[in-house]
Amino acid sequence: MISSKQLISENNERRKLLTKENEKYYDDMLVYIRLKAKSSDQESEEVLMELLNHLIDGQQDGKTAADIFGDDPKGYADELISELPKAHLRTRLPFLSYLLINLISIFLLVRGAALFIGGFFKPVDATVFIVKSTLITVYWLLAIAFLIWFILHLVENALFKKVSNWKDVLKAGLVGIISFGLGTALLYLIPNFGPSFSFGWLPSLVSGAILWLISFWTKKKFNLF
Repeated sequence: MISSKQLISENNERRKLLTKENEKYYDDMLVYIRLKAKSSDQESEEVLMELLNHLIDGQQDGKTAADIFGDDPKGYADELISELPKAHLRTRLPFLSYLLINLISIFLLVRGAALFIGGFFKPVDATVFIVKSTLITVYWLLAIAFLIWFILHLVENALFKKVSNWKDVLKAGLVGIISFGLGTALLYLIPNFGPSFSFGWLPSLVSGAILWLISFWTKKKFNLF
């Protein structure tokens, strides 16, 4: 069986055979199905490959994507998605774990680098207050999840439209600025209280590097992308 990664690679190559008009039609369907389908990546990519092969065959006979799939690509894609079996949570768990571990590793690496560089200019406080740090970490995880959802929602709404909407770019930028600003404000609004411990730049860099290696292993082990 061809893996989903191989199917994606083959799909990228075969799409070059499409005319610009057919490629735009198919690319919108591809992105929409990948965003909306709750099936496994393998099943989604197999359907996308079947659609592409069907479109290429029709194109050789002088047909357009609209001639083959109709003038309502979104409705057609929804029908295909409804027929795909839904994936179990356990099939998504490796990917979710990869994202979580990767985000935490990046935070620890950036924190360690900031403490190390900042120490050359002024004394830095490496004390970590458990309650405050937990609240801020939860906020950033929720904020990032919301930002990703919001951007994907904008992308989904922009599909199948002939004219790009520059307002969506402004919306995404505004939400990102607000999320970053609120997260920065929490650092000063939430007081230091409760249990604490010292966590210097070196332990932060080391733990971040270890978590990054774990996320890298997870990515390779489960062939995520």
